[in-house]
Amino acid sequence: LRVNRSLGGPGDKGGAVDVGANLFIGNLDANVDEKLLYDTFSAFGRVLGMPKVMRDEDTGKHKGFGFVSYDNFASSDAAINAMHNQFLSGRSVQVQYAFKKDGSGERHGS
Repeated sequence: LRVNRSLGGPGDKGGAVDVGANLFIGNLDANVDEKLLYDTFSAFGRVLGMPKVMRDEDTGKHKGFGFVSYDNFASSDAAINAMHNQFLSGRSVQVQYAFKKDGSGERHGS
């Protein structure tokens, strides 16, 4: 796996460099919260920040998916291999690289 990155380029906004080890966790039970995601996924490596469980902005209702970010690809790969299609709070969860925010359709890690 090769990661190319540049510092100080035309699109550089400064600050941390996103290496792309961001995971989408889908089919989450409504009882799964950020702490449970952190406790579960930190077993595979250093989690950057607190995982995010997505909720409706108006109602606060759980949307059934969330995101976990790692500081390296080895940890994210280990989490995918160990947790994809495994049960978390009684539901089989989907674990895969998240789509990049730029709307290109490309996933992190590709």
